[in-house]
Amino acid sequence: MSKAEKLFLKEKAAKEKVEKEAAKAAEKAAKEAAKVEASDDDDDEEGEEDEAPEPVVTENRKAADAAAAAAAAADREYDAFSVPRPMDLAAEMATLSKRVYERGVERAKVRTLLCNVYHHSLHGRYGVARDQLLMSHLGDVIHGMDISTQILYNRALVRLGLCAFSNELVVEAHAALMELAAGARTKELLAQAVTSQRYGERNPDQERQERRRLVPYHMHINLELVEAVHLFCAMLLELPNLAHNAFDPKRRSAVVSKTFRRYLDQFERQVFNGPPENTRDHVMTAAHLLLEGEWRKAADQLTSMAVWDLLPDPARTRAFLRAKIQTEGLRAYLISSYAHFDSLSLSALAERFDLPPNETHALVSKMLLDGTIHACWDQPTDTLAVQRMEPTKLQFLALQFADKCAQLVEANERVLDSRTGSYGYKYEPRDGYGERSRRPWVERGDRGGHHGGGGGGYNGMLSPGGTPGGVPGSGFAPGAAPAGYAAPPGGQPGGNW
Repeated sequence: MSKAEKLFLKEKAAKEKVEKEAAKAAEKAAKEAAKVEASDDDDDEEGEEDEAPEPVVTENRKAADAAAAAAAAADREYDAFSVPRPMDLAAEMATLSKRVYERGVERAKVRTLLCNVYHHSLHGRYGVARDQLLMSHLGDVIHGMDISTQILYNRALVRLGLCAFSNELVVEAHAALMELAAGARTKELLAQAVTSQRYGERNPDQERQERRRLVPYHMHINLELVEAVHLFCAMLLELPNLAHNAFDPKRRSAVVSKTFRRYLDQFERQVFNGPPENTRDHVMTAAHLLLEGEWRKAADQLTSMAVWDLLPDPARTRAFLRAKIQTEGLRAYLISSYAHFDSLSLSALAERFDLPPNETHALVSKMLLDGTIHACWDQPTDTLAVQRMEPTKLQFLALQFADKCAQLVEANERVLDSRTGSYGYKYEPRDGYGERSRRPWVERGDRGGHHGGGGGGYNGMLSPGGTPGGVPGSGFAPGAAPAGYAAPPGGQPGGNW
Protein backbone atom coordinates (compact mmCIF):
# COMPACT_ATOMS: atom_id res chain seq x y z
CA MET A 1 0.00 0.00 0.00
CA SER A 2 1.35 3.42 -0.98
CA LYS A 3 1.88 6.36 1.32
CA ALA A 4 -0.99 8.37 -0.23
CA GLU A 5 -3.46 5.48 0.29
CA LYS A 6 -2.42 5.15 3.95
CA LEU A 7 -2.95 8.90 4.46
CA PHE A 8 -6.37 8.70 2.80
CA LEU A 9 -7.52 5.79 5.00
CA LYS A 10 -6.26 7.58 8.10
CA GLU A 11 -8.21 10.75 7.24
CA LYS A 12 -11.32 8.66 6.49
CA ALA A 13 -11.12 6.89 9.87
CA ALA A 14 -10.72 10.22 11.69
CA LYS A 15 -13.73 11.61 9.86
CA GLU A 16 -15.88 8.62 10.76
CA LYS A 17 -14.82 8.91 14.39
CA VAL A 18 -15.83 12.60 14.50
CA GLU A 19 -19.21 11.75 12.92
CA LYS A 20 -19.86 9.02 15.49
CA GLU A 21 -19.05 11.31 18.37
CA ALA A 22 -21.32 13.98 16.95
CA ALA A 23 -24.16 11.46 16.57
CA LYS A 24 -23.70 10.28 20.15
CA ALA A 25 -23.72 13.85 21.42
CA ALA A 26 -26.92 14.60 19.46
CA GLU A 27 -28.59 11.44 20.75
CA LYS A 28 -27.62 12.30 24.32
CA ALA A 29 -28.93 15.83 23.94
CA ALA A 30 -32.25 14.49 22.58
CA LYS A 31 -32.64 12.14 25.55
CA GLU A 32 -32.00 14.90 28.03
CA ALA A 33 -34.50 17.13 26.27
CA ALA A 34 -37.07 14.36 26.41
CA LYS A 35 -36.49 13.93 30.14
CA VAL A 36 -36.92 17.62 30.72
CA GLU A 37 -40.20 17.66 28.78
CA ALA A 38 -41.46 14.65 30.72
CA SER A 39 -40.68 16.30 34.04
CA ASP A 40 -42.45 19.47 32.94
CA ASP A 41 -45.57 17.47 32.05
CA ASP A 42 -45.60 15.75 35.45
CA ASP A 43 -45.34 19.07 37.22
CA ASP A 44 -48.23 20.47 35.22
CA GLU A 45 -50.42 17.45 36.00
CA GLU A 46 -49.76 17.59 39.75
CA GLY A 47 -50.62 21.31 39.77
CA GLU A 48 -47.63 22.27 41.77
CA GLU A 49 -46.91 25.98 41.96
CA ASP A 50 -43.20 25.52 42.24
CA GLU A 51 -41.06 27.22 39.64
CA ALA A 52 -40.03 25.10 36.67
CA PRO A 53 -36.39 24.13 36.60
CA GLU A 54 -34.17 25.93 34.11
CA PRO A 55 -33.58 24.04 30.88
CA VAL A 56 -30.22 22.39 30.56
CA VAL A 57 -27.98 24.07 27.95
CA THR A 58 -25.43 21.83 26.37
CA GLU A 59 -21.94 22.75 25.30
CA ASN A 60 -22.89 22.42 21.65
CA ARG A 61 -25.76 24.84 22.10
CA LYS A 62 -23.48 27.32 23.82
CA ALA A 63 -20.96 27.09 21.00
CA ALA A 64 -23.70 27.55 18.39
CA ASP A 65 -25.11 30.60 20.18
CA ALA A 66 -21.65 32.13 20.49
CA ALA A 67 -20.99 31.58 16.78
CA ALA A 68 -24.32 33.16 15.86
CA ALA A 69 -23.61 36.20 18.07
CA ALA A 70 -20.16 36.64 16.54
CA ALA A 71 -21.61 36.45 13.01
CA ALA A 72 -24.23 39.07 13.86
CA ALA A 73 -21.59 41.39 15.32
CA ALA A 74 -19.42 40.96 12.21
CA ASP A 75 -22.42 41.84 10.00
CA ARG A 76 -23.06 44.98 12.00
CA GLU A 77 -19.38 46.02 11.77
CA TYR A 78 -19.36 45.41 8.03
CA ASP A 79 -22.49 47.50 7.52
CA ALA A 80 -21.04 50.33 9.64
CA PHE A 81 -17.67 50.36 7.82
CA SER A 82 -17.47 52.63 4.75
CA VAL A 83 -14.65 53.82 2.50
CA PRO A 84 -13.91 56.70 2.78
CA ARG A 85 -14.97 56.90 6.37
CA PRO A 86 -17.14 59.88 7.31
CA MET A 87 -14.93 62.34 9.18
CA ASP A 88 -13.89 65.97 9.35
CA LEU A 89 -10.85 65.89 7.06
CA ALA A 90 -9.59 69.34 8.01
CA ALA A 91 -9.70 68.54 11.73
CA GLU A 92 -8.03 65.17 11.16
CA MET A 93 -5.20 66.77 9.13
CA ALA A 94 -4.72 69.48 11.74
CA THR A 95 -4.54 66.92 14.56
CA LEU A 96 -2.02 64.70 12.80
CA SER A 97 0.10 67.66 11.70
CA LYS A 98 0.19 69.06 15.23
CA ARG A 99 1.38 65.72 16.55
CA VAL A 100 4.25 65.65 14.02
CA TYR A 101 5.20 69.29 14.67
CA GLU A 102 5.44 68.62 18.42
CA ARG A 103 7.32 65.32 18.43
CA GLY A 104 8.78 64.77 14.96
CA VAL A 105 12.26 65.33 13.63
CA GLU A 106 13.12 68.19 11.28
CA ARG A 107 12.71 66.15 8.10
CA ALA A 108 9.29 64.88 9.20
CA LYS A 109 8.16 68.44 9.96
CA VAL A 110 9.21 69.67 6.51
CA ARG A 111 7.47 66.81 4.74
CA THR A 112 4.34 67.32 6.82
CA LEU A 113 4.25 70.98 5.84
CA LEU A 114 4.66 70.11 2.15
CA CYS A 115 1.89 67.52 2.41
CA ASN A 116 -0.36 70.18 3.93
CA VAL A 117 0.46 72.58 1.08
CA TYR A 118 -0.29 69.88 -1.47
CA HIS A 119 -3.55 68.99 0.32
CA HIS A 120 -4.82 72.58 0.39
CA SER A 121 -3.80 73.13 -3.24
CA LEU A 122 -5.57 69.97 -4.31
CA HIS A 123 -8.81 71.20 -2.72
CA GLY A 124 -8.60 74.70 -4.19
CA ARG A 125 -7.52 76.65 -1.09
CA TYR A 126 -4.77 78.66 -2.74
CA GLY A 127 -4.48 81.37 -0.09
CA VAL A 128 -3.90 78.91 2.76
CA ALA A 129 -1.38 76.85 0.79
CA ARG A 130 0.55 79.93 -0.39
CA ASP A 131 0.76 81.40 3.12
CA GLN A 132 2.03 78.15 4.62
CA LEU A 133 4.70 77.78 1.92
CA LEU A 134 5.89 81.39 2.14
CA MET A 135 5.99 81.58 5.94
CA SER A 136 8.11 78.43 6.13
CA HIS A 137 10.86 79.91 3.84
CA LEU A 138 11.46 76.44 2.44
CA GLY A 139 12.65 77.86 -0.86
CA ASP A 140 15.86 79.05 0.81
CA VAL A 141 16.82 75.73 2.41
CA ILE A 142 15.23 73.10 0.17
CA HIS A 143 18.45 72.61 -1.81
CA GLY A 144 20.09 71.21 1.32
CA MET A 145 17.39 68.59 1.90
CA ASP A 146 17.38 65.00 0.70
CA ILE A 147 16.19 64.12 -2.79
CA SER A 148 12.81 62.72 -1.70
CA THR A 149 11.95 65.95 0.12
CA GLN A 150 13.02 68.01 -2.90
CA ILE A 151 10.71 65.92 -5.09
CA LEU A 152 7.84 66.51 -2.68
CA TYR A 153 8.60 70.25 -2.77
CA ASN A 154 8.50 70.24 -6.57
CA ARG A 155 5.19 68.41 -6.61
CA ALA A 156 3.68 70.78 -4.05
CA LEU A 157 4.88 73.80 -6.06
CA VAL A 158 3.38 72.48 -9.31
CA ARG A 159 0.09 71.69 -7.60
CA LEU A 160 0.09 75.20 -6.11
CA GLY A 161 0.49 76.67 -9.60
CA LEU A 162 -2.41 74.62 -10.95
CA CYS A 163 -4.52 75.72 -7.98
CA ALA A 164 -3.70 79.38 -8.70
CA PHE A 165 -4.78 78.93 -12.31
CA SER A 166 -8.04 77.31 -11.21
CA ASN A 167 -8.62 80.41 -9.07
CA GLU A 168 -7.98 82.65 -12.13
CA LEU A 169 -4.64 84.01 -10.84
CA VAL A 170 -2.45 84.19 -13.94
CA VAL A 171 0.62 85.94 -12.51
CA GLU A 172 0.80 83.66 -9.47
CA ALA A 173 0.37 80.53 -11.59
CA HIS A 174 3.18 81.57 -13.92
CA ALA A 175 5.49 82.40 -11.01
CA ALA A 176 4.95 78.95 -9.49
CA LEU A 177 5.41 76.99 -12.73
CA MET A 178 8.06 78.97 -14.62
CA GLU A 179 11.10 77.21 -13.10
CA LEU A 180 9.85 73.64 -13.27
CA ALA A 181 7.83 73.70 -16.49
CA ALA A 182 10.36 75.71 -18.50
CA GLY A 183 12.93 72.93 -18.71
CA ALA A 184 12.92 69.56 -20.42
CA ARG A 185 13.24 67.49 -17.24
CA THR A 186 9.84 68.03 -15.67
CA LYS A 187 9.19 64.29 -15.45
CA GLU A 188 12.40 63.66 -13.56
CA LEU A 189 11.85 66.59 -11.19
CA LEU A 190 8.40 65.25 -10.30
CA ALA A 191 9.68 61.65 -9.94
CA GLN A 192 7.46 60.41 -12.75
CA ALA A 193 10.27 59.02 -14.93
CA VAL A 194 13.89 57.95 -14.67
CA THR A 195 16.58 60.43 -15.69
CA SER A 196 17.88 59.94 -19.20
CA GLN A 197 21.42 58.65 -19.68
CA ARG A 198 22.42 61.77 -21.62
CA TYR A 199 22.35 63.88 -18.45
CA GLY A 200 25.09 61.83 -16.80
CA GLU A 201 26.36 58.37 -16.13
CA ARG A 202 24.73 56.30 -13.40
CA ASN A 203 25.79 53.10 -11.78
CA PRO A 204 23.24 50.34 -11.09
CA ASP A 205 22.84 51.35 -7.43
CA GLN A 206 21.97 54.94 -8.32
CA GLU A 207 19.48 53.80 -10.94
CA ARG A 208 17.89 51.40 -8.45
CA GLN A 209 17.53 54.16 -5.87
CA GLU A 210 16.05 56.51 -8.47
CA ARG A 211 13.45 53.92 -9.45
CA ARG A 212 12.50 53.47 -5.82
CA ARG A 213 11.77 57.19 -5.57
CA LEU A 214 9.26 57.11 -8.43
CA VAL A 215 5.70 57.90 -7.40
CA PRO A 216 2.86 55.48 -8.29
CA TYR A 217 0.99 56.04 -11.52
CA HIS A 218 -2.26 57.08 -9.83
CA MET A 219 -0.36 59.94 -8.13
CA HIS A 220 1.10 61.36 -11.37
CA ILE A 221 0.48 65.00 -12.27
CA ASN A 222 -0.55 65.38 -15.90
CA LEU A 223 2.40 67.02 -17.68
CA GLU A 224 0.30 68.23 -20.62
CA LEU A 225 -1.88 70.18 -18.20
CA VAL A 226 1.20 71.70 -16.54
CA GLU A 227 2.63 72.71 -19.93
CA ALA A 228 -0.69 74.15 -21.11
CA VAL A 229 -1.15 76.26 -17.97
CA HIS A 230 2.45 77.52 -18.06
CA LEU A 231 2.43 78.47 -21.75
CA PHE A 232 -1.02 80.09 -21.56
CA CYS A 233 -0.02 82.25 -18.58
CA ALA A 234 3.27 83.17 -20.28
CA MET A 235 1.36 84.12 -23.44
CA LEU A 236 -0.98 86.44 -21.54
CA LEU A 237 1.95 88.15 -19.79
CA GLU A 238 4.15 88.40 -22.90
CA LEU A 239 1.45 89.54 -25.33
CA PRO A 240 1.65 93.29 -24.53
CA ASN A 241 5.44 93.21 -24.98
CA LEU A 242 5.21 91.31 -28.24
CA ALA A 243 2.61 93.74 -29.57
CA HIS A 244 5.17 96.56 -29.62
CA ASN A 245 7.02 97.29 -32.87
CA ALA A 246 9.94 95.06 -33.72
CA PHE A 247 12.37 97.98 -33.30
CA ASP A 248 10.91 99.06 -29.96
CA PRO A 249 13.37 98.50 -27.07
CA LYS A 250 10.50 97.36 -24.85
CA ARG A 251 10.09 94.27 -27.01
CA ARG A 252 13.51 92.99 -25.97
CA SER A 253 14.03 94.54 -22.54
CA ALA A 254 10.77 93.54 -20.85
CA VAL A 255 11.06 89.76 -21.08
CA VAL A 256 8.69 87.78 -18.88
CA SER A 257 9.27 84.25 -20.18
CA LYS A 258 12.34 83.42 -22.25
CA THR A 259 10.98 79.93 -22.85
CA PHE A 260 7.83 81.29 -24.47
CA ARG A 261 9.88 83.73 -26.58
CA ARG A 262 12.08 80.89 -27.82
CA TYR A 263 9.11 78.69 -28.71
CA LEU A 264 7.39 81.55 -30.53
CA ASP A 265 10.53 82.41 -32.51
CA GLN A 266 10.87 78.78 -33.57
CA PHE A 267 7.22 78.72 -34.60
CA GLU A 268 7.52 81.91 -36.66
CA ARG A 269 10.73 80.77 -38.40
CA GLN A 270 9.05 77.70 -39.83
CA VAL A 271 8.24 77.90 -43.53
CA PHE A 272 4.93 76.07 -43.19
CA ASN A 273 2.87 75.58 -40.03
CA GLY A 274 0.33 72.81 -40.25
CA PRO A 275 -2.61 72.16 -37.93
CA PRO A 276 -1.61 72.06 -34.25
CA GLU A 277 -0.82 68.57 -32.99
CA ASN A 278 0.20 69.08 -29.37
CA THR A 279 -0.21 71.54 -26.51
CA ARG A 280 2.66 73.78 -27.55
CA ASP A 281 1.40 74.08 -31.12
CA HIS A 282 -2.07 75.09 -29.89
CA VAL A 283 -0.69 77.88 -27.69
CA MET A 284 1.78 79.16 -30.30
CA THR A 285 -0.94 79.23 -32.97
CA ALA A 286 -3.23 81.14 -30.62
CA ALA A 287 -0.49 83.66 -29.81
CA HIS A 288 0.20 84.23 -33.50
CA LEU A 289 -3.52 84.76 -34.17
CA LEU A 290 -3.81 87.21 -31.28
CA LEU A 291 -0.93 89.28 -32.59
CA GLU A 292 -2.76 89.47 -35.90
CA GLY A 293 -6.01 90.55 -34.22
CA GLU A 294 -7.93 87.27 -34.76
CA TRP A 295 -9.01 86.77 -31.16
CA ARG A 296 -12.05 84.61 -31.99
CA LYS A 297 -9.94 82.02 -33.81
CA ALA A 298 -7.41 82.11 -30.98
CA ALA A 299 -10.14 81.53 -28.39
CA ASP A 300 -11.55 78.61 -30.37
CA GLN A 301 -8.06 77.17 -30.71
CA LEU A 302 -7.40 77.23 -26.97
CA THR A 303 -10.84 76.24 -25.68
CA SER A 304 -10.88 73.18 -27.96
CA MET A 305 -8.01 71.59 -26.04
CA ALA A 306 -9.12 68.49 -24.16
CA VAL A 307 -6.55 69.01 -21.41
CA TRP A 308 -8.82 71.53 -19.62
CA ASP A 309 -11.19 68.67 -18.74
CA LEU A 310 -8.66 67.56 -16.11
CA LEU A 311 -9.34 70.68 -14.00
CA PRO A 312 -12.08 70.69 -11.33
CA ASP A 313 -14.46 72.96 -13.31
CA PRO A 314 -13.78 72.74 -17.08
CA ALA A 315 -16.70 74.97 -18.10
CA ARG A 316 -15.59 77.77 -15.80
CA THR A 317 -11.99 77.40 -17.00
CA ARG A 318 -12.98 77.71 -20.65
CA ALA A 319 -15.07 80.80 -19.89
CA PHE A 320 -12.07 82.28 -18.07
CA LEU A 321 -9.80 81.53 -21.04
CA ARG A 322 -12.16 83.25 -23.45
CA ALA A 323 -12.51 86.33 -21.23
CA LYS A 324 -8.74 86.71 -20.81
CA ILE A 325 -8.18 86.32 -24.55
CA GLN A 326 -10.72 89.09 -25.17
CA THR A 327 -9.09 91.55 -22.78
CA GLU A 328 -5.50 90.77 -23.77
CA GLY A 329 -6.46 90.83 -27.43
CA LEU A 330 -7.83 94.34 -26.95
CA ARG A 331 -4.63 95.44 -25.20
CA ALA A 332 -2.44 93.99 -27.96
CA TYR A 333 -4.60 95.59 -30.66
CA LEU A 334 -4.36 99.03 -29.06
CA ILE A 335 -0.61 98.80 -28.46
CA SER A 336 0.18 97.70 -32.01
CA SER A 337 -2.37 99.71 -34.00
CA TYR A 338 -3.53 102.79 -32.09
CA ALA A 339 -0.82 105.02 -33.62
CA HIS A 340 -2.36 104.50 -37.05
CA PHE A 341 -5.63 106.21 -36.04
CA ASP A 342 -6.60 109.75 -35.24
CA SER A 343 -9.44 108.60 -32.96
CA LEU A 344 -11.05 105.36 -31.86
CA SER A 345 -14.69 104.88 -30.96
CA LEU A 346 -15.51 103.16 -27.66
CA SER A 347 -18.51 101.40 -29.14
CA ALA A 348 -16.43 100.10 -32.07
CA LEU A 349 -13.79 98.67 -29.73
CA ALA A 350 -16.44 97.04 -27.54
CA GLU A 351 -18.18 95.53 -30.55
CA ARG A 352 -14.94 94.28 -32.10
CA PHE A 353 -13.94 92.32 -28.97
CA ASP A 354 -17.44 91.45 -27.66
CA LEU A 355 -16.85 93.30 -24.41
CA PRO A 356 -19.27 95.46 -22.41
CA PRO A 357 -18.67 99.21 -22.94
CA ASN A 358 -17.98 99.77 -19.23
CA GLU A 359 -15.33 97.04 -19.14
CA THR A 360 -13.75 98.36 -22.34
CA HIS A 361 -13.66 101.90 -20.94
CA ALA A 362 -12.05 100.68 -17.71
CA LEU A 363 -9.39 98.67 -19.57
CA VAL A 364 -8.46 101.54 -21.92
CA SER A 365 -8.37 104.02 -19.02
CA LYS A 366 -5.96 101.77 -17.13
CA MET A 367 -3.68 101.66 -20.18
CA LEU A 368 -3.81 105.47 -20.37
CA LEU A 369 -2.82 105.79 -16.71
CA ASP A 370 0.04 103.32 -17.11
CA GLY A 371 1.41 105.25 -20.07
CA THR A 372 1.08 102.24 -22.37
CA ILE A 373 -0.69 104.33 -25.00
CA HIS A 374 -0.68 108.09 -25.50
CA ALA A 375 -4.24 109.30 -25.95
CA CYS A 376 -7.11 110.93 -24.08
CA TRP A 377 -10.87 110.43 -23.76
CA ASP A 378 -13.34 112.74 -25.49
CA GLN A 379 -16.29 112.39 -23.14
CA PRO A 380 -19.10 113.92 -25.25
CA THR A 381 -18.48 111.57 -28.19
CA ASP A 382 -17.05 108.57 -26.28
CA THR A 383 -14.00 108.45 -28.50
CA LEU A 384 -10.32 108.00 -27.83
CA ALA A 385 -8.28 110.87 -29.28
CA VAL A 386 -4.79 109.69 -30.19
CA GLN A 387 -1.81 111.92 -29.43
CA ARG A 388 1.13 111.66 -31.84
CA MET A 389 3.87 110.96 -29.32
CA GLU A 390 5.06 107.60 -30.59
CA PRO A 391 8.69 107.78 -31.79
CA THR A 392 9.44 106.88 -35.35
CA LYS A 393 11.64 104.01 -36.40
CA LEU A 394 14.59 106.38 -36.92
CA GLN A 395 14.13 107.76 -33.41
CA PHE A 396 14.01 104.26 -31.98
CA LEU A 397 17.24 103.40 -33.75
CA ALA A 398 18.86 106.63 -32.51
CA LEU A 399 17.92 105.77 -28.93
CA GLN A 400 19.42 102.32 -29.34
CA PHE A 401 22.61 103.84 -30.79
CA ALA A 402 22.86 106.23 -27.83
CA ASP A 403 22.50 103.35 -25.38
CA LYS A 404 25.21 101.37 -27.16
CA CYS A 405 27.54 104.37 -27.12
CA ALA A 406 27.00 104.88 -23.40
CA GLN A 407 27.83 101.24 -22.76
CA LEU A 408 30.96 101.53 -24.92
CA VAL A 409 32.15 104.63 -23.06
CA GLU A 410 31.63 102.96 -19.70
CA ALA A 411 33.53 99.86 -20.81
CA ASN A 412 36.40 102.03 -22.16
CA GLU A 413 36.65 103.89 -18.86
CA ARG A 414 36.79 100.66 -16.93
CA VAL A 415 39.64 99.41 -19.13
CA LEU A 416 41.41 102.73 -18.69
CA ASP A 417 41.13 102.58 -14.91
CA SER A 418 42.41 99.02 -14.82
CA ARG A 419 45.50 100.03 -16.83
CA THR A 420 46.31 103.27 -15.01
CA GLY A 421 45.56 102.09 -11.49
CA SER A 422 43.10 104.89 -10.85
CA TYR A 423 39.43 104.46 -10.15
CA GLY A 424 36.28 106.50 -10.57
CA TYR A 425 34.74 108.07 -13.65
CA LYS A 426 35.01 111.41 -15.38
CA TYR A 427 32.06 112.95 -13.53
CA GLU A 428 33.35 112.00 -10.09
CA PRO A 429 35.12 114.68 -7.96
CA ARG A 430 38.88 114.92 -8.40
CA ASP A 431 41.64 115.90 -5.98
CA GLY A 432 43.23 119.33 -5.68
CA TYR A 433 45.67 118.75 -8.58
CA GLY A 434 42.92 118.00 -11.08
CA GLU A 435 43.76 114.28 -11.24
CA ARG A 436 41.73 111.25 -10.37
CA SER A 437 42.60 109.81 -7.02
CA ARG A 438 45.12 106.99 -7.19
CA ARG A 439 45.55 104.01 -5.02
CA PRO A 440 48.41 104.66 -2.57
CA TRP A 441 50.43 101.68 -3.76
CA VAL A 442 50.48 102.89 -7.39
CA GLU A 443 53.44 105.16 -8.09
CA ARG A 444 53.32 108.05 -10.50
CA GLY A 445 56.03 106.53 -12.66
CA ASP A 446 54.13 103.25 -13.04
CA ARG A 447 51.44 104.84 -15.17
CA GLY A 448 53.56 104.70 -18.28
CA GLY A 449 54.65 107.41 -20.69
CA HIS A 450 57.97 108.67 -19.23
CA HIS A 451 58.49 111.04 -22.15
CA GLY A 452 56.16 113.76 -23.23
CA GLY A 453 54.10 112.90 -26.22
CA GLY A 454 55.05 109.24 -26.16
CA GLY A 455 51.55 108.10 -25.46
CA GLY A 456 50.66 110.91 -23.06
CA GLY A 457 51.09 108.61 -20.08
CA TYR A 458 48.25 106.37 -21.31
CA ASN A 459 50.16 103.72 -23.27
CA GLY A 460 49.59 105.50 -26.54
CA MET A 461 45.77 105.13 -26.64
CA LEU A 462 44.01 106.97 -29.42
CA SER A 463 42.06 109.99 -28.29
CA PRO A 464 38.76 110.55 -30.10
CA GLY A 465 39.36 114.32 -30.41
CA GLY A 466 43.11 114.53 -30.94
CA THR A 467 46.19 112.66 -32.04
CA PRO A 468 48.08 109.71 -30.56
CA GLY A 469 49.85 110.69 -27.38
CA GLY A 470 47.23 113.20 -26.21
CA VAL A 471 44.88 112.96 -23.30
CA PRO A 472 42.08 110.55 -24.20
CA GLY A 473 38.81 112.30 -24.87
CA SER A 474 40.29 115.80 -24.56
CA GLY A 475 41.57 116.68 -28.05
CA PHE A 476 44.81 118.25 -26.70
CA ALA A 477 47.94 117.66 -28.74
CA PRO A 478 51.09 116.21 -27.20
CA GLY A 479 53.29 118.71 -25.44
CA ALA A 480 50.45 121.12 -24.67
CA ALA A 481 48.79 121.18 -21.27
CA PRO A 482 45.17 122.24 -20.98
CA ALA A 483 44.21 125.47 -19.27
CA GLY A 484 44.43 125.26 -15.48
CA TYR A 485 47.11 122.54 -15.48
CA ALA A 486 50.67 123.45 -14.53
CA ALA A 487 53.65 121.55 -15.80
CA PRO A 488 55.68 119.80 -13.08
CA PRO A 489 59.09 121.20 -12.17
CA GLY A 490 61.75 120.15 -14.61
CA GLY A 491 59.21 118.41 -16.72
CA GLN A 492 57.65 119.08 -20.05
CA PRO A 493 53.96 119.72 -20.57
CA GLY A 494 52.30 116.75 -22.08
CA GLY A 495 54.44 114.25 -20.20
CA ASN A 496 53.55 112.82 -16.81
CA TRP A 497 51.39 115.72 -15.66
